This record gives sequence, C-alpha cells and structure tokens, in this order.
Amino acid sequence: MKEIVDELKKLDLKSNPYDKAKELISKIQKYGLIQTTLHPNKVVIRARPNRDKERHTTKDSVSFKPSKFNTTYQRASTPNNTMFYGCVVPEKIGIGEPDTSRVTAIFEASDLIRNDKDGEEIVTFSKWVVTKDIPLITIVYSKDYAKTSVFATELNELYLQMLKGLSEELRTNSLIVSEFFANEFAKLEIVDHTDYLISAIFTELLIMKGQGGVYYPSVRTEGAGFNVAIHPDYVNGAMSLQAVGECTLYKKGKQILMDNDTFYILKDQKDTFQYQEIVDPTVRTGRETMLKILNGEIKI
Repeated sequence: MKEIVDELKKLDLKSNPYDKAKELISKIQKYGLIQTTLHPNKVVIRARPNRDKERHTTKDSVSFKPSKFNTTYQRASTPNNTMFYGCVVPEKIGIGEPDTSRVTAIFEASDLIRNDKDGEEIVTFSKWVVTKDIPLITIVYSKDYAKTSVFATELNELYLQMLKGLSEELRTNSLIVSEFFANEFAKLEIVDHTDYLISAIFTELLIMKGQGGVYYPSVRTEGAGFNVAIHPDYVNGAMSLQAVGECTLYKKGKQILMDNDTFYILKDQKDTFQYQEIVDPTVRTGRETMLKILNGEIKI
C-alpha cells in the first residue's frame, strides 16, 4: 500500500497522468472508510458568484455544471464526472464554529474574499433539501484538520476507534491511504487544475462503486466548515431546490459584511424564477448603511 501511495506522490500532475493515476488508485482495495449519510430534510447550501453582472435565474444555473462545460479537474470531479458542490452544517458544532453553511459557502465561492482587494461582490445562494438518503464517503483523517472543529475531532476519533477492530496490516494500510487522500483534499495552493487530479479520480472511482459522493472539510475555512460533492443522479433524484437569494458581499481590509438583496421561494418547482427585492429592514441593511459600517461611521 505504501508503495502505491509513494508512486502516486511521484506523479507529475502537470502532465495530466489520468490513466496512470486511475490505475494506481484502483489497486488500493482494502482499507477502512467511514460513510456519512445525508438523511431527508438535511439542508445543503450552494453559492455562486454573479460575475460580469450576470443573474442566475434558472434551476440549472444554480445546480451542477453541465457535463459539456465541465472541462477541468476540481477537488472532487474530473472532466468526465461533473459534481454538485455544496456546504452543510455538521451534526455537532463548537463555540465560534460556523453555525450556518452560508458562511462556508461564501468562503468557498467568493473571488473577493480570496484576493487582496476591497470591493463588493454579488453572490447567489441556493437552498437544497435532501429528500432521500444520500451515501457519502467521509474524508476524515488529516493531521492538519483533526482538531479544527468539534465534528472533525469526533470523526477522527471515531475513525481511529474503528481501526482498532482491524488487523494490524489493514489498520496500517488504512492510515497510510486515508491520510494521503485527506491531504489531497486539503490542498490550498492550487497552481493548475491538475493539482486536483488525484482527489478527483478518487471520487470518480467511489461514484463507480455506488457512492453518492464525498463529505470533506472546507479548505477555505481551514476545516471549520464542511463541504459535500454529490453526483448529479442523486441531486436529481434525492434533492429538492427550495429557495434562492442574491446577497452583496462587502469587503474592506479584514472586514467582511454580507447583506440580503433578493429572494425567491420555489413553491411549484419551476425551472425558472424571478427574484423579489427584500425591503424588510430587519433582513436587509442596505448598501449606504453597509458602507458606513465599513468606513467606521456606524458602530456595530
């Protein structure tokens, strides 16, 4: 097992060694995994920036990328295997940890947050609700993320406890493999899309074996939040889009504020929708006030 992992580590990912990486990962047969099931009524939040003043007014535009447009590797998808990316609140959260998946989603999706510039950015959120069980393989063991959240710590402890019941060889192999893939999912500095090649192929093979996708710590929140990557078959058959809304992100230095602008609640499951402007001052602060807060003219 260690030899296989060492070979994977030596691959020149820039050369896009898809076939070789898939061959090596396919050789990894016996090791311990944890499965997390998203049960009915679990909420999944997805965020998508409104680039170039675009508006996302269809169900397809806030869902997974169509296969014909999916031409690059992403953290849990290959060009051959498009996936739905979203964020969830784990079953247990600690003090100071994100208690809404909108926080994780905005850190994952926003270009503005990731760069050094100040400014404003409009982001569309969509709320999806699970209607049937969705089985996901959980990426749990990583020294970097083991203690970043209550849930991550619990998952790590559960995984180590599970391994105690295995043979020494299988336990050792499981730790080698799980830590390797956890580190692949935890990559932060991405130079080229092929940097995602290994975690993407790993997910692709899981899908081929009947899994619905993967459940993994959010890199952008340093493991405090959790992401899911779900195969389109499960999105279409086990998830329902219930609401969408546009928000404006305001950033100045290290200050980040977010305001609600519009919303639309899907009552008839139409494929298109029209946003309604939010006028309730308890829900929407407004741009003028937001800028005053950023400039220190109003204290909060």
